[in-house]
Amino acid sequence: MQAKIFLTIMVILSFVASSLSIAAGSASISDVEAKAKTKFDHIGLAEYYEKEAKALNEKVEEQRKLLEEYKNHSEYYGREGQDFQSHHEALLRKYTKAVERNMEMAASHRKIAEKMK
Repeated sequence: MQAKIFLTIMVILSFVASSLSIAAGSASISDVEAKAKTKFDHIGLAEYYEKEAKALNEKVEEQRKLLEEYKNHSEYYGREGQDFQSHHEALLRKYTKAVERNMEMAASHRKIAEKMK
């Protein structure tokens, strides 16, 4: 009985320890930006921002499709249709601004990397 309890406690502690080490190992993007010193660090950051922009661009297209569906079939949505439309227009603006911001950050890091030749 005590062996089972001991084993259970050891398993739980090992999971806790591994999750803490994973959390400590993953740095936020602002930490990575602060530590970027080489040309390759900035190229990596630029690629990260471009990848994020691409993922957000897919969300932009999804919102455009939803809005197009609403415009084509607004009669299906009834009174909630206006809420649906305004919600997805707001998401479209939010994602579009995020794509623009990520592309600006990517261009900025590419420019920094070029200066570091």
